[in-house]
Amino acid sequence: MTVRLPPFKAIEAFIVAGQAGSFTGAASTLHITVPAVSRRIQALETELGVRLFHREARRITLTQSGETYLVRLAPALEAIRGASERIRGESRHNSVRLSLPSSFAAAWLIPRLPRFHAQHPDIQIDLRSRAGSVNLDETDLDLSIQWGEGDWPMLRAERLLEAEAFPVCSLAMLARGALRTASDLGSFPLLGVSHAPELWPEWFHAAGIGDPPGPPHIFDRFHLLYQAAASGLGIALAQDVTVEPYLEDDRLIRPLGFSVKLAKSYYLVTRAPAELRRPVARFHKWLIMEAHAWRNAVSRVGERSRMPIPAA
Repeated sequence: MTVRLPPFKAIEAFIVAGQAGSFTGAASTLHITVPAVSRRIQALETELGVRLFHREARRITLTQSGETYLVRLAPALEAIRGASERIRGESRHNSVRLSLPSSFAAAWLIPRLPRFHAQHPDIQIDLRSRAGSVNLDETDLDLSIQWGEGDWPMLRAERLLEAEAFPVCSLAMLARGALRTASDLGSFPLLGVSHAPELWPEWFHAAGIGDPPGPPHIFDRFHLLYQAAASGLGIALAQDVTVEPYLEDDRLIRPLGFSVKLAKSYYLVTRAPAELRRPVARFHKWLIMEAHAWRNAVSRVGERSRMPIPAA
């Protein structure tokens, strides 16, 4: 015959309260209210048919039954905690925590992740999308993909992907006026991203036509920028790394036939010195190989004239 066990939350409340010597201390430890602790222990006493605490005006003390029960239960709770922590540690050992821009994740990395999981089904990838840079020394991250010039002090930064920029728009946008040269862009509303305000000025200067005609309409993510352009709000300056899905399904087109290599790139950033756990090292190597293969494939798709922008 199987003996029914008391509710685990009631047992936990009893052990914590008995060790703390108060319901208030137990409530603080368990992050619940004092009445909730009292109700759980009352339920346990009802289940067992014995009183576990003497309740006085300002304090509680264990009854003899309560003392005996606590001595027998406390090691069991510690065993459960220890086993749970070991399991968490094993799970963490086979995981990789990566921070990266949300648009890069959606457009470039996530479509490629099934290939990694097919090769390494035992490794869990934990993606943390964000805007702006991340300080690895202040987080539990293993890797970070960041946009910049590779100058992150005390970190190892390896160029993952260079980026090229070119205007994109919806097909309907072209019906509003002629767009045959870069100079014609002044007749159209321009769209940009808040975290890379230098992109349009770099592109216009490389094209040899000075400053952009007024500030662009601003969005805080590339995928929002591209959606705005696809909806006909204006002409966006796209990164080839993140705009590819919009070009493949014809939501956006390239009205002009040249692109500009940008001064900044996407970097794969790790702590320095880089002492990577095996799952992290494998994912790191796979990212580099995927980036190299993608760039080679893009380079083979047609001939495009490029106007390089010198690094600042």
